[in-house]
Amino acid sequence: MTLSKNIVAALPMIILLAQGCTKALTYAQLENPSIEKSRPTLAVYADPDNYPDVPQSSVYEVTLIQGTTRVKIPVFQNTCPTYEAGYMNMESKDATPLSLFAGRSISWVNFSFEETVTIEVKVLDTEKVPTGNAAVRILPSRYGITPAISGETVSFTLTQPGQCSVEIGSVGYKNGLMIFANPMETDIPQIDEDDHYAVMEHATEQNLGQVPASKTGLYFRAGVHDIGVYNIPANIKNIYLEGGAWVYGALDMSGAEDSDVKIFGRGVLSSGRLNYRRAYCIEAAEGSERITIEGITVADPKYFGIRLIGGNNVVAWTKLIGGWVYNCDGIAAFAHSHVHHCFSWANDDNIKVYRDNILVEDMVLWQLNNGGAIQMGWTGAQADGITIKRVDILHAEWNNSETNRGVLSFVGNRYADPASNAWQKNMLIEDLVTENPVRLVWRISPEENIPNVITPCTVQNLTMKNWDVKMDRTQASKNYIEGVSADYTITGIVFENVKLDGTLLTTENWLTHGNFQTKNLATPSFR
Repeated sequence: MTLSKNIVAALPMIILLAQGCTKALTYAQLENPSIEKSRPTLAVYADPDNYPDVPQSSVYEVTLIQGTTRVKIPVFQNTCPTYEAGYMNMESKDATPLSLFAGRSISWVNFSFEETVTIEVKVLDTEKVPTGNAAVRILPSRYGITPAISGETVSFTLTQPGQCSVEIGSVGYKNGLMIFANPMETDIPQIDEDDHYAVMEHATEQNLGQVPASKTGLYFRAGVHDIGVYNIPANIKNIYLEGGAWVYGALDMSGAEDSDVKIFGRGVLSSGRLNYRRAYCIEAAEGSERITIEGITVADPKYFGIRLIGGNNVVAWTKLIGGWVYNCDGIAAFAHSHVHHCFSWANDDNIKVYRDNILVEDMVLWQLNNGGAIQMGWTGAQADGITIKRVDILHAEWNNSETNRGVLSFVGNRYADPASNAWQKNMLIEDLVTENPVRLVWRISPEENIPNVITPCTVQNLTMKNWDVKMDRTQASKNYIEGVSADYTITGIVFENVKLDGTLLTTENWLTHGNFQTKNLATPSFR
């Protein structure tokens, strides 16, 4: 039976699934009898062996309901580790974030659907997530979701795919739950018809080393794999992670011969078994062009999540979750790339826009205590024509106001490179929301760390349009827009319908209401 024909259609079978027959759940596409369609409208994923050694949630239980279909799905859990010097190459700098986030966890589920689906969340651990009379929010707020609450159970309905956070009470997010609701797949490889794929069952590094050079694709079946750091050879152009596949390891593309690679599916790539900072979860080095990453979940990063420094890439419907230490950056895709409909959790710079003509849109972000949510540049980053639209920042948990912080950050020449020449030109950031108050919004203050040397870090023509952002005023933080010198001023700043704590910023009030510290700045425009 081919993957695409693994359809569970009969009502008795659906009832059996709801009673816990997880072996039947392996990439089950559930055809809903109440919806008049010839194809499935709900796909749920599981490992036939119930994900041995993969942490599953002790905090939440999640059930999906679509028409007469009701099915409980796996809930995964990533827990903040305890700092132990040298353990998996932990460094002293890891002590701070692991102390800040001690005792916390993040749980998540993954499925695909069309039409509508109701999600029923039951809290299993009310000590970690107190319920009682706790208020419940389903974020982002732009989804307009109002949950129903009954005891320890929260339910709500999605009418379109997206990524959302279930926030129970004021501190429930500290052991939070993310819902990754994907669109249905349209390009599942037909492996019984396509001999170009090597089909992997519980793959190891050794197995991958034995794949014939005649193969152009890898197909990871549902189940747990452990591949280490896989240097993708030039012959492999498609890597498919089936729903229910949990692949421990990292994927590396080292040069031009590794261009035109597609990594896709509904499975999980986890760096949970790698040492800290051993490898980026997915990397394409300079020269690797036209990389596509679509639909997968990248879990448990120990270093940078997705780093594509060649051009013309696409990152779509990709979820990045569970990195706690420093250097766990989010997503970077260089010149002429398109990043969209992704969730990115980071404890370093989250979205990086360092080259020309990058489009980023429909993003949901969770920022820990380090890095900028949108990072404009370090050292030699140079970009013209950046567009960022529809960004929802669920949390930004900065514990200080240093340069590498803020919703919008521009670090500049921190590394004291005398050849540094970082700049941003013609940048539009439109429709941005912070769901909770953050310590600071603007940290556009490029540093100069070479005595008596000014390197030309500049910003020209930055438009911020339709922002609704909130600051935590109890932190007494400032916002910063500071050029490096009178010769390299910041020019062309436009605030168009930018609201800070509900107040529209205007020519008259922006400095005081925004608590801005400025220098070497041409007077902004307000619309």
